[in-house]
Amino acid sequence: MKLIKNIHDIAQLGLAPDIEQALIHNLTEPFDFDIEVTQATWNEINTTLYYIEPSDSDESLSKEDEAEQSMLRFVKNYPEFVDAISDSHLLALAIFTSDGGGCYVFASKLSQTHIVNELKIHLNN
Repeated sequence: MKLIKNIHDIAQLGLAPDIEQALIHNLTEPFDFDIEVTQATWNEINTTLYYIEPSDSDESLSKEDEAEQSMLRFVKNYPEFVDAISDSHLLALAIFTSDGGGCYVFASKLSQTHIVNELKIHLNN
């Protein structure tokens, strides 16, 4: 699992170009597709993105620190939305502060982790 606090770091995830572009498109949409405004807002309201990698499993995620596990549970239990980013990936968001700060979870739909299986239930709802 990777924690992204800077939207520019998405380029280092090794995603296929179309998936990377679709993810950035979705993350920047609320900010008129402006990456710099999106990043400034993320910094101001403490927004992060967790990328559940294809190699992650429930066992590997259980070894993350408690703060990260708690954040993942919150997204799983209280998603504002879960959207398909492409045929192969999903993006979920949970808001946890009054100023709109939150946490995104991005993952392949093929992931068999508990969190992704739970989030898939919310797709297209």
